Amino acid sequence: MAYYSRSSNAYDFTLFEESFDSSATMRAKADDRSETEDGGTQENRSRREDRRAEKDANIKRMRRRRSNIARIALGVIFGIAVAFIVASIIHGQVQLTELNQEISDAKAQLAEQQSVYTQLEMKVDSSISTTVVEDYAKNNLSMNKATNSQKEFIQLSDSDKAEVTLKKDKNLFETIAEAVSSLWS
Repeated sequence: MAYYSRSSNAYDFTLFEESFDSSATMRAKADDRSETEDGGTQENRSRREDRRAEKDANIKRMRRRRSNIARIALGVIFGIAVAFIVASIIHGQVQLTELNQEISDAKAQLAEQQSVYTQLEMKVDSSISTTVVEDYAKNNLSMNKATNSQKEFIQLSDSDKAEVTLKKDKNLFETIAEAVSSLWS
């Protein structure tokens, strides 16, 4: 709405301008304008006061809108942060479950392999037993156990000894070499 002044035929376009100044600066500007205008009637003053009140109300609405937008933005950021934290916890739990499953599968496979190892070890032990070796030697190789007549006994005398002899005469170079080697050891 345009304000039609009785004192002049011009419109006041300041009503259409959006101003984000504080209410105190708006009042100061309005006071400056009222002082510069010609006297004016009581009706003009009340209209000016109404305009000031409307401007103050508009400024308050704009501030509320700004604070609401800031609150919404803060809420969205907080919501995204919470969602990220929850998603990371769930992802960690899924990985933990997968690793536990792999561990249990590996343990089951280890137990199975140990059982197979024990079975194979028993088969090898049974195939190498002394009775199997004797049977194989008698039947396939035509071998017999040795008799007492085939055994020969050897006697060692207690007087046999080994002695190490040392050279007693050393030349000059050998003694120097031994002295140097004794320093290093």
